Amino acid sequence: MKRALDALPAREWDLVVVGAGIHGAAAAWDAAQRGLAVALVEREDFGAGTSWNSLKTIHGGMRHLQRLDVASLRESARERSTLLRIASPLVAPLPFLVPCTGYGARGRAAWAAGLALSDALTRDRNRGLPPERAIPAARTVGVAEALRLLPGLEARSLTGAALWHDAQALSTERLLLAFVHAAAEAGAAVANHVEAVELLRAGGRVAGVALRDTFSGRRLELRARVVLDATGPWTGALVPGSRPQPLLRARNLVLRRPPDLRFAVGASSGGRLLFLVPWQGRAIVGTSYEAADSARSDPLAFLEEARRAFPWAGIAPADLALVHEGLVPGTGDGEGLETRGRVLDHERRGLHGLVSIEAVKYTTARALAERAVDRAAARLGRPVAACRTATTPLARAGFLSGPLEERTLVAVREEMAETLCDAVLRRLEMGAAGPPAASELAVVGAAMARELGWDAAREQAERAALSEFFARRGGSAHC
Repeated sequence: MKRALDALPAREWDLVVVGAGIHGAAAAWDAAQRGLAVALVEREDFGAGTSWNSLKTIHGGMRHLQRLDVASLRESARERSTLLRIASPLVAPLPFLVPCTGYGARGRAAWAAGLALSDALTRDRNRGLPPERAIPAARTVGVAEALRLLPGLEARSLTGAALWHDAQALSTERLLLAFVHAAAEAGAAVANHVEAVELLRAGGRVAGVALRDTFSGRRLELRARVVLDATGPWTGALVPGSRPQPLLRARNLVLRRPPDLRFAVGASSGGRLLFLVPWQGRAIVGTSYEAADSARSDPLAFLEEARRAFPWAGIAPADLALVHEGLVPGTGDGEGLETRGRVLDHERRGLHGLVSIEAVKYTTARALAERAVDRAAARLGRPVAACRTATTPLARAGFLSGPLEERTLVAVREEMAETLCDAVLRRLEMGAAGPPAASELAVVGAAMARELGWDAAREQAERAALSEFFARRGGSAHC
C-alpha cells in the first residue's frame, strides 16, 4: 500500500471517496470489491478524526430499544455480528453489567423485560458465528449475585443487575486500517495527507475533486464520475452555501489504573448511562457529549462525573492518561445526539454526481457505506455487482508483530505511516492509551528518519508534534 499521488490524476475514476474514517474506508472497500475504479483520499491520516476517538465498544443497539427503534436495533446487532465474523482477531464479545436500582424503570423487572425483548428481536444474531464468537442470551441476577460480581456496589436500593454481551474492538485504528488495506488490495488507490479543497464541475455536474498535498502544497485534480463525501463532521464543506450540521463533542477518558473488571459496567449519571470499560490492560470511561463550541469544555469535569458514577472504582485525577474526543452529529436543535446515519444524494441541489454520508456510529459504518455505494452506483448508470463486504473476511485485521523497529518499517513501507503521529497513534499500538516510553519513541523516530530521509530538524519537529498532541489530550510526552 503506497502513497502514489501521481496515479490519482492519471485517469478518470468511477468513484472518489473523500475522507478515510471508518465510513470512507468501508465505502472504498465495498466499491472496489464491486469492480469500480476507486480512489480514497484523506486530509490527515486514515482514521485520525472521530474514528480514532472511541469507547472501543461495538454496540448491538440496546439503546435503540429505549426509543422502540426496532430497525436500528436489528441493524446494530447484525453489524456487530458482521464485525465479529469478518474481523475476529480484532473484535471479541464483551460482557456488560448494569446495577438495577429500585422498582421502576431502573429496577430488575424493567431490565429483565427489556433484555428479553432485545434477545427476541435479535434471535438471529449468532447466525454464521462460531460458538466462541456468539453473543449469549441476556439475563438479570439478584442482589447477592450482583454484589459477588462487583463487590464495591452500594447495596442500598440495589435490586440486582442486568447482564448482557456486546463486543469490543481491541484496536479501532487497526480495524479501520484493515478496511483500507482491503480497499487497496481490491484495486483502490489510497492516499493520506492530501486535502480535498473544491469540487470540479463540468457540464452542470460534479466531475471530480481538486486536492492539495499537505506536505508539499502541490495541487492535484482527480476526475471522477461520482464523488462520495465521507468527511464526517466536515461533510458539506465542499458544497458552497450548505447549512452547517449541528455537532457535538464526544469524549472518552483512558485511565492508567484499570479496575479489576471482567466486564464493562454501566452507571446512570445525569439521566444518561456511562460505561467503565476494561481495554488493553487499562480502562476507558465514556461517553460525554456537549456542544462542539462549548466554552465550558473540561475533561476534568467529566472525570469528576465518572468518579461519582463509579465510586467503587476509586478514580482519581492522577489516573487520567489520555482524552479521546471527536465531533459527532447532533439533532437539528443541537441538543441531542443523532441516532441514525443518512446517505444524501445532492441531485436536487443541482450537484449531479455528489453523494454524502452523515455518519453516526462506528458499529454500523459498513452498512451505511453499503447504502452510500448503492446510491453512487445508481448514478453511474450501469450494472454493478452486489455488496460482499458483510461476508468477506478482512485479511489484514490484526496487529503488527516482531521487534519494534521492524514493525515501524512495515508501518512506513506497507501502511503509509508518513509522520511520527501516524506510526505511534495509529499503526504501532503505542499511543492510543497514553504517551509511550521515551526509549520506544527513540526507536520509532530513528527508524522513520532513516527510512524517510528525515534530517535532524524534521525528526525533532515530528517529536514536537507528538508531544503537543499528548499535551492537548491530557497526557505528556518527553520526546
